[in-house]
Amino acid sequence: MSESEPKWDYTTRGGNIFIGGAVVALNLMVVLAVILDRTVPSVHAFITGKPI
Repeated sequence: MSESEPKWDYTTRGGNIFIGGAVVALNLMVVLAVILDRTVPSVHAFITGKPI
C-alpha cells in the first residue's frame, strides 16, 4: 500500500479487547438465562409468563 492511499482500519487493541469482552459477557448471560429458564420454575414463569 502506498502512502497516498487512505488507511481505513481505525480499530485499536483496547477497542478490540473491550468489544471481545462485551461479547463474551453477553454470551455468558444468555447461557445463564437459558440454564435458569430450564431448571428453575419461577425463573421460567418470570421469563415466559407461563408456568412449566
